[in-house]
Amino acid sequence: MSLTIRISHPAISGAHAKETIAFYTEVLGMELVLRQPNLDFAAEEHLFFHVGNDNFIAYFVPVEGVDPASYEQARGGSGHMDHLAIDTDAAGIAEAHRRLTAAGVAVEGPIDRGYERSIYFKDPNGVTLELLAWITAPPPGVPQAEIIKRAQQIREARGAAFIEDEDVQAAIAAVKAPA
Repeated sequence: MSLTIRISHPAISGAHAKETIAFYTEVLGMELVLRQPNLDFAAEEHLFFHVGNDNFIAYFVPVEGVDPASYEQARGGSGHMDHLAIDTDAAGIAEAHRRLTAAGVAVEGPIDRGYERSIYFKDPNGVTLELLAWITAPPPGVPQAEIIKRAQQIREARGAAFIEDEDVQAAIAAVKAPA
């Protein structure tokens, strides 16, 4: 039995407070639900963005007057966070692509990921974000973990290299079938 319930939030450090708030609230449409001093480091503010479905992104950014140049820009690679993936739907990807492009943010994709489609872009602190939409969305009340686990078994049984939407559809049908 797992002792954990879910990931509450990734906590990211960034150098650009105003730009981070504008990006996550205005461009991505998230709600800033907490803004207070960082209780562990007085030179920073603690921001808490609601992604949706009780999932959050925390950001620690310098308070007014702290030189942002003292903060290292995010970078991918071994030993660093590669990217932060956030679920949406097809309409959300299209709208995000429109908003990001209008805001002058470079967007890669949409990219075919087998059973989902993704776009990638960087926030004002250089953190790479992925917005992804399942082709066949998980039905309400059916945990993604159950679908992915079953789709993995189906993929392996058919000898495929990666999960496709057909695997997800079969997994959903199997998970929803009465025992």
